[in-house]
Amino acid sequence: MQFQNIIFDLGGVVVEWDPDGIIAEFSQEPKMAAKLKREVFDHPDWAEKDRGVLSEAEVSKGFASRTGLSEARIEALMRIVRESLRLKADTLPLIDELRQSGFGIYCLSNMPVEHYEHLRKRYDFWEKFDGIVISGLVKMVKPEPGIYQYLLTEYQLAPSTCIFIDDSPRNIEVAKTLGIEGIVFTDVQSCRQQLDGFLSGS
Repeated sequence: MQFQNIIFDLGGVVVEWDPDGIIAEFSQEPKMAAKLKREVFDHPDWAEKDRGVLSEAEVSKGFASRTGLSEARIEALMRIVRESLRLKADTLPLIDELRQSGFGIYCLSNMPVEHYEHLRKRYDFWEKFDGIVISGLVKMVKPEPGIYQYLLTEYQLAPSTCIFIDDSPRNIEVAKTLGIEGIVFTDVQSCRQQLDGFLSGS
């Protein structure tokens, strides 16, 4: 069966996502930087924030407690996080090309509701997607198989017709176990080359 649908992650693919850069902007102190990495961005609470079962206000209390920072400082960090979600402009032309070629374009992203709402207000690229699945809204996160199955069922997509583009190798690995082909995104040029390879043989 030919490929008919291309699924895009958001963070690191359509919009910037760089926790190390966010931390560096917030603190130049190495010990605090390491603590923020461990106790905020890599902490299980962040995944639960993505899942939509913990609000930003709820996780911020834990972030403050574990880092020793005030809740006001954590709030400032969260503002930097939101502002860092800037558009990766070179991905949109690729999406447009694929749309014009007749492919269905979908979004599958781990993202808390607060960040999604912020991006909805900030950018108007959402109409380019034929379907959108955001972890914070469906209460599931990648790489759990359920969120992939949710996308396939919700939009009636056959796995063998889909290519998933994500910056996480683990997320791509799980997609492949479900019959979805995948590309680990590093930059648009490499992604385009890999897509061409898949599509020329489909």
